Amino acid sequence: MSRFLQTSSKSLLAGNYHGRVIEVSLDSERSKESCSEPYYKVLTVIEDEVFQLIIEEKNKITVGALIFFEVAEDGALINIKTRKASTDIETEGDLLRWRRPVNNPSRMELLRRRQQILRYIREWFDEQKFIETETPILVPAPSPEAQLFPVKTDSGYLISSPEFQMKRLLAGGFEKIFQFARCFRKAESSPRHNPEFTMLEWYRTNEPLEKLMSDIEQMVLRLTETISTKCSLIQIPPAPWQRKSVSELFKKHLDIYLDGTETALQLRKKAQLAGFEDLLVDTSETKTTESLAYERLFFQLWNHIETKFEPETPVFVYDWPLPLASLARQSPKKPGFAERVELYAGGMELANGFGELTDALEQRRRFEQDLKNRVSEGLDTVPLDERFLNSLELGLPVCSGMALGVDRLIMWLCGVQKIREVICFSAEEV
Repeated sequence: MSRFLQTSSKSLLAGNYHGRVIEVSLDSERSKESCSEPYYKVLTVIEDEVFQLIIEEKNKITVGALIFFEVAEDGALINIKTRKASTDIETEGDLLRWRRPVNNPSRMELLRRRQQILRYIREWFDEQKFIETETPILVPAPSPEAQLFPVKTDSGYLISSPEFQMKRLLAGGFEKIFQFARCFRKAESSPRHNPEFTMLEWYRTNEPLEKLMSDIEQMVLRLTETISTKCSLIQIPPAPWQRKSVSELFKKHLDIYLDGTETALQLRKKAQLAGFEDLLVDTSETKTTESLAYERLFFQLWNHIETKFEPETPVFVYDWPLPLASLARQSPKKPGFAERVELYAGGMELANGFGELTDALEQRRRFEQDLKNRVSEGLDTVPLDERFLNSLELGLPVCSGMALGVDRLIMWLCGVQKIREVICFSAEEV
């Protein structure tokens, strides 16, 4: 009878198992001690753990084969069956893609954690009496912002965010809504980006933006206290997390005073006077709009500030200059700045929230400026979402919204640096 020997940290209990053979080798010492057939070490991956089976007869067990067997109460292997498969196990192939033995935690384990995180997020919103929504991912008009590259199809555009349709629901009477949305943005691919990703977006009517910042703190802390897997989530500091204004960070790290009304030229001069001209790329020859020129200069400076954040310490950055308002309203407390907040943790941006703009005329003006920006960049123009603008005209309640990158949240909580580790397939794997 074949025998079972477990060399990893866990033993297989009595029962039926199936796995994938990744290595077959002669067990020289055991074979010398035996007068019968030689013994073989058969390394087998079961889910994402490696077990070593000692089998008296090699039979037709080959690398890459699917193996089925039963472990008896005394540890003996019985009823061994195999099914041949390719003997070429590629390092990046599907056989080991999600369960590479050298990785701890494995990608399969990270996907188990992802499942738990999504489940507990839904439970948290349910406790807060939110309604989960499902809005279309194929729409006739995308966001017109020039920094976004929408995916166009024969029937419309894939969404970069569910924002427009969710706000239409708010105008129609919903008060607290959330959803997990599949979003698409071309030209976004890096260790921390994927062109297709999952967004968690939620809105509260008649609540300040600070309330949604608190939502994130409560939700994340609940996750770290509740979820239990083979490898625990990282330690999260207690709430409240740090809050820093954009102008405060510019003053601290660049010695630049921002008043929110600077032109691109004025911002460049401030950077030069502060001794940070080397951070700026010369854009004098480009035929771009004033708003795009300002945005580019701002983020060339902001990228330097981002490097100063402590990865282990989450921080909310609020009061962004009005030229970067996007769909946020102007701050009533700080002229020249918008009610916009971003959450940074683990060395990356995790969330972006607005005190939402409800002025239809101002929103149309911003959209039209976005279209001008696209033309100046040589990008295709896109239609405006007139139904969304019409909803604003009919009256959008005072509300706040937050968009959180689910994949990045999981990266942060699990302590990994590559987005491909927490999704089933990255763009290059499809």
